[in-house]
Amino acid sequence: MYKVDVENKTLKKLSEAKYSELGLRERFDIQEWIEKVPSVLGEELLVIAKEYELPSRCRLDLLAIDKSANLVVVELKRDDSGSSVDWQAIKYASYCSAFTDEEIYRIFASYSGSDEDTAQEKIEKFIDDEPERLNQKQRVILASREFHSDVVSAVLWLLEYGIDIQCVKLEPFVDSECGLFINPTIMVPAPEARDYIKRKETKNKEKSLSRSGSFSLEKSDLTESELRKALVESLSRKSDLTPRVLAFFEILLSEDREFDREEIKQKLFNKGIGENIGHAGRLLSNVSQFLTKKSNPHLRQVVQFESGGENGETKNNYRLLSQYRNLVYEVVGIVGQET
Repeated sequence: MYKVDVENKTLKKLSEAKYSELGLRERFDIQEWIEKVPSVLGEELLVIAKEYELPSRCRLDLLAIDKSANLVVVELKRDDSGSSVDWQAIKYASYCSAFTDEEIYRIFASYSGSDEDTAQEKIEKFIDDEPERLNQKQRVILASREFHSDVVSAVLWLLEYGIDIQCVKLEPFVDSECGLFINPTIMVPAPEARDYIKRKETKNKEKSLSRSGSFSLEKSDLTESELRKALVESLSRKSDLTPRVLAFFEILLSEDREFDREEIKQKLFNKGIGENIGHAGRLLSNVSQFLTKKSNPHLRQVVQFESGGENGETKNNYRLLSQYRNLVYEVVGIVGQET
């Protein structure tokens, strides 16, 4: 790293240093810096816990949320990553994968000294994605001055298998006049490679969905009597999902128009479905998945929606087609009497 003297048009090379040589510590210095300015890791993050203790008595350095609502485990090492930091962080991430929304709000509330409602509001304001996608995916960021070759090899291998993990070098440099500088570099994966990795993940997901045969946008073309029979069978299934599907159809029947996702989430919650709006959104996602099951083309015959693509992404703008409103109203009434 060089310091630029613009006036004299010269460069002054800064001296490389080690944190240990400077008397700086992992927990009480580097961790504090990242906690206060997490963007040094290369992106916007909301830190929700520090030195969080797991049931195993281990403590993860920092726990954060990224803009896509993923939980991010940040594991720090001072001058050298050692050869097993990747395994350590993966264990932590696997544990955090089981966190419910409510647990995450409690963790953040405890860390920030607020109540859970305020913590939830801050998280939902921070993320760009839908709140119900909170913790659907976990990530790992390893940060150190330098990385052991075994760790780099393991990280590259994990990336090949879809594990979102990266190495960020935080290199210290010293200038006798101005003091300490930190040069952050995303070492693995290189920023130029991230788009390629994402495209590859999307392609693999498409292949997986195609092989599983579980997703379809194909619609049936049944006669009225055939359609009535198929709808009665679907809406009479003995399943926890059935009452939610019925409530979904009741919402669509309430007015002859298009309903966006946020509106349906709120109306489901008003009907007592879901512990909160975020939970109602996840239950709506289950209904949406039911609509796009390959075995349910008759549902897609009566309900129109934006699919967000052919990979099962979040759906929006649902509408019960006008020509089927009377039929669906009749079926919902029949099923309601039976239950």
